[in-house]
Amino acid sequence: MNAADEAQILDAISRWLERDVRPKVRELEHDDIYPEEMVERMKVLGLFGATIPQAYGGLGLPAATYAKIVATISEVWMSLTGIFNSHLIMAAAVARYGTEEQKHRFLPKFASGEVRGGLALTEPDCGTDLQAIRTRALRDGDAYVINGTKTWISNGIKGSCFALLVKTDPAAEPRHRGMSLFLAEKREGFRVSRKLGKLGYKGIDSAELVFEDYRCRLIA
Repeated sequence: MNAADEAQILDAISRWLERDVRPKVRELEHDDIYPEEMVERMKVLGLFGATIPQAYGGLGLPAATYAKIVATISEVWMSLTGIFNSHLIMAAAVARYGTEEQKHRFLPKFASGEVRGGLALTEPDCGTDLQAIRTRALRDGDAYVINGTKTWISNGIKGSCFALLVKTDPAAEPRHRGMSLFLAEKREGFRVSRKLGKLGYKGIDSAELVFEDYRCRLIA
């Protein structure tokens, strides 16, 4: 990407922020209102596919340009960046480590914002020490059956797909070797138990997610 293209993207975002975001931030942040209209505009701007490769419908932006976008938006309302930041970390996991079927199935929908989500890592009894998670995934034929609870999950209510960290081998040593990341779409066995209140960083929703005999089919 050349400097002119980058400047054009940043200018379009800046004009949108001044016109449609800045005048509404105080009210939305104070009342903890999810910014539906702004999310729709972020889809049009391509933000949900900012770092997703162009081959899968994303913008394929370099890290430096993406960092400038995040900084520009954060100066006006940081909560907006969380809506697509967590989502793009999930997308990056698929782009780097997913199978070809997973990439073709998920990345175009991630890029368009049709399917949005984030990371489901932390738990009620486990914060930054992710090796201590208790969510279990047990193999059952061509699927894994998952049980456990995740908490403080960004986009937990509005999102529909999450990169879910689980224990597949609790006895493994070192402990991180027994962990796996699944793509969990909302369906039977996956529910939002509650929205979590916060002192700040509102607008973006944070929730507790519960998995009860949730079946995640293996994709080749």
